[in-house]
Amino acid sequence: MKKLFIFLFSLVAVFFVCLGLKGGGAKAQANFDKNFFLGRAYQLVNFSADERIVEPQINFLVAGNKGGLGQFDVDDKDRVVKIVDPDIFLGGVVAIFRAPNYTINDAGKKTQIKTFKGGVEGILSEAGVELAKEDRVEPPLGDSIEGISQIKITRVEETELEKFETLPYRTVEIDDPNLERGIRKVSQDGKIGQKRLLYLVRRENGVEVSREKISENIVEKPVDKIIKNGTKVVVLSSVRGYATIYNPSYCSVVSVNYKKGTLVRITNQANGVSILKTVDCTWGTASHPSGVVLDLSRPVLAELKYNGSGKGPMVLVEEIKK
Repeated sequence: MKKLFIFLFSLVAVFFVCLGLKGGGAKAQANFDKNFFLGRAYQLVNFSADERIVEPQINFLVAGNKGGLGQFDVDDKDRVVKIVDPDIFLGGVVAIFRAPNYTINDAGKKTQIKTFKGGVEGILSEAGVELAKEDRVEPPLGDSIEGISQIKITRVEETELEKFETLPYRTVEIDDPNLERGIRKVSQDGKIGQKRLLYLVRRENGVEVSREKISENIVEKPVDKIIKNGTKVVVLSSVRGYATIYNPSYCSVVSVNYKKGTLVRITNQANGVSILKTVDCTWGTASHPSGVVLDLSRPVLAELKYNGSGKGPMVLVEEIKK
C-alpha cells in the first residue's frame, strides 16, 4: 500500500513538473504547495539526534534538463532527497539540505567546516580539534550552535617557572681589644646566598597574561663579612703633671715632653675621662712651670670635663703607638 502511495504521488508530481515544459519551471513550482514538499523532504531525510535540521532548498528538474544535480553545486557534506526521482520520471523534485558552514578560530588560526552537528562539542569533534583541560571555548561546549557561525578557542597553558635570586651578605664591623688600635682585619669573608622562587605562569594563545608566586625558599643563606677593628692601645711612654689653660690662636695641645704630631692619650686624674689628641705645638725653648706637662685650649679642657678649679687638672699623658 505504501509503495502504491509513493508511486501515485510521484505520478502526480511528475504531471505538474511536466507542465513546466509548457508554462516554465516557475509556473510548475507555483502550482505546488511548498510546505507539502518540505514536509515530504523532512520525512525522507535522515538526521541523527545530535544533528541540526535545516530547511532544505526545493528544486525542480524539468524534462530534458541535462545538468542533473551538478547544476546545484552540491558537495559531500550536503544531503539530497529525491522527492520525485528524475532518473525514473520525465522530471523530478529534489530537496537539498545544505550543511551549515562554521568558522573555528583556534588561537587566531581560522578554519572552515561544514557539518550538521548541532552542538559546539560535536562540531569540534568532527573537525578533529582536541582540547586541553584549561582551554576556553566560546560558546561553551555544551551550548547549541543555533544562531552561531563562529567558535572561538582560547588555548590556555599553565606552567611553573623557576627563578633564582641572590641574597646579599652583610658587612659587620666589631671591635677587637686584642688587635692593636688602627688595624682592620677581615676575619671572615662574606658569601652571597641564594633563594628559589616558583611562579605559576598562565599563557593564553601563547601570550603571558599572569604570573603568581606560589613558593619561595632559601636555598643557601648568606654569610656575613666580618671586619675586626683593633681597639688595643699600645702605650710607648707616659708622664704626669698639670695641664694649664691656654688661649691659643692656632694650637690646642701644647706638649712639654712630646714633639709635634705625636698621638697622646690624656686622662683627667680627677674623673678618669680620657681623650685621644695629636700634639700640634711644642713648648719650645722657653722654660715651663714646674709640674706642668701640657698647655690645653678651653675646648679640649671641656672634653676632659675639667671643672675649672685650680691652675688646671692633673693629667696622665701617654704616648700612643699609631
